[in-house]
Amino acid sequence: MSVRDRIREQPLPGEAEAAARSWPVVEAALAAQEPAQRSRRPRRLALRLALVAAALGVGLVAALTPAGAEVGDWIGDRFADRADPAFAGLPQGATVLAVSRSGAYAVHGERSRRLGSFSEVGWSPHGLNVVGVDGHRVVAVDAVAGTQQWSVTRPRRVHHPAWSTGDGFVVAYLEGHVLRTVGGDGVGDRPLRRGAAPVTPAWRPHAAHVLVYAREGGGLEAVSADAGATLWRVGAGTGRGRTRQLAWSRDGRRLAALSARALTLLDADGRVLRTVQLPGRAREAALHPSGRRAAVVVAGAAGTRALDVPLGGSGSPRQLFQGDVDGLAWSRDGRRLLLAWRDADQWLLLGPDGHVRRALNGVSDELGAAGGFPRLAGWCCPG
Repeated sequence: MSVRDRIREQPLPGEAEAAARSWPVVEAALAAQEPAQRSRRPRRLALRLALVAAALGVGLVAALTPAGAEVGDWIGDRFADRADPAFAGLPQGATVLAVSRSGAYAVHGERSRRLGSFSEVGWSPHGLNVVGVDGHRVVAVDAVAGTQQWSVTRPRRVHHPAWSTGDGFVVAYLEGHVLRTVGGDGVGDRPLRRGAAPVTPAWRPHAAHVLVYAREGGGLEAVSADAGATLWRVGAGTGRGRTRQLAWSRDGRRLAALSARALTLLDADGRVLRTVQLPGRAREAALHPSGRRAAVVVAGAAGTRALDVPLGGSGSPRQLFQGDVDGLAWSRDGRRLLLAWRDADQWLLLGPDGHVRRALNGVSDELGAAGGFPRLAGWCCPG
């Protein structure tokens, strides 16, 4: 029998003395409690204090006896950190995109896959691939294997990529102020419009490659990516300022346009349905799949907050969360809102009522602390 096996079979040196010393501490702590506290959880507290005292005793043994190294192995076997990875708290089947200084990642519950040194990313329609931009390159990557499918290199820096919905046959992106498209297989790269603002274009669901983009001078334009024709155009006054973000509802009937101080809802033909003024400067938004509400992050005198903004009927924005939010996304069924809380190094899962249902702690360490806090960049698939 090895030394390690003998240690496992025999009591640790000083174990009995450590236990004897721990019980007076436990008893004194229990005696100091209020009666109501003692009735609620005496056993739990006693157990915790006993474990702490025993662990201290074992630590002294490990440090002061010749068998210290073997005792350290014994401790490692029995008290190793078995906490689940932070991302294991995501709903089953959910896959999330995250971007940090070290690159972009596809997070699948207990595991994650680095996709490349991308500054911006977006999902393909069924979550099988991811489109990312890296300097002068637009790159498509297999979301599971992390292998490159194709790439396009341009003379100028590229940004704001978006993969078309439905069949996924087209990818849009910006090169400077030029809106370009390329086939979903990396073939047929061409310019579509000039004078585009630095906003991710939005593909309309259930439509034949209809794309809405923000114009550099203000306003929005819907174009057919196949024919190159303009379908509709709205003026610079839409949304009380220049557009910062665009998003379609899942059914393709409503388009949300976020500006610095307002969130505007339009129909599929570009007609304004409603404009909601925001109590702060807007940073980002996530449109609910129904198109009838949105989560919006604003900054103001009250700090940075995430608001629930109703877009159908009456009602005014209400606060969901207060803190430095860096990314938010709805699940496809609209039952959960995933919110990245930079201040606490957490991702939070909120229910429809805005209550935190689950906190995913220490997310930076999960993807490598050197990369810093991972910004939430999209949620795909079940959950």
